[in-house]
Amino acid sequence: MKLWGSGLVNGLRISMRNMRRGPITLQYPFEKLELPERARWTVVPLSDAQGVPVCTACGTCVKTCPDHVLALDVTTNEDRSKHINHFSYQLGACMMCGLCVEACPFSAIAMSHDYELARVDPDTLEYDLITDTPAYKPKREKPATPDAPAQPASASEGDAS
Repeated sequence: MKLWGSGLVNGLRISMRNMRRGPITLQYPFEKLELPERARWTVVPLSDAQGVPVCTACGTCVKTCPDHVLALDVTTNEDRSKHINHFSYQLGACMMCGLCVEACPFSAIAMSHDYELARVDPDTLEYDLITDTPAYKPKREKPATPDAPAQPASASEGDAS
């Protein structure tokens, strides 16, 4: 048998427990929330130690993006080197899934921690990540040489019956 005031007592008990907690609200413009390391917000290009963008213009990030917010305009020179004319990003249409960052084989783009994305002018929602720069050429490592030549396996070792 249920008592008439049991719901009221249970609700008051929960309210009193929550009143003992401290405030959890931050005064936003003056206090900013510390974000976790894996928080995803906007796409930013990464550079090497000299400040040169690491993008090789392979286009993997553009192909992977489900929202088609990345666009890469590349020209190939006579010596087969690539030149990035525009690498644009539409912030307003991006769902910040991070698939482009995971797909990049050279780690040329990353997700930033800038979460203040409000804009007054809608034209500022599309911007160039990289403009008029030569594509990065990664230094290829020499293939590893074996210390000793491989020995062919004998036929008797393969038959263990």
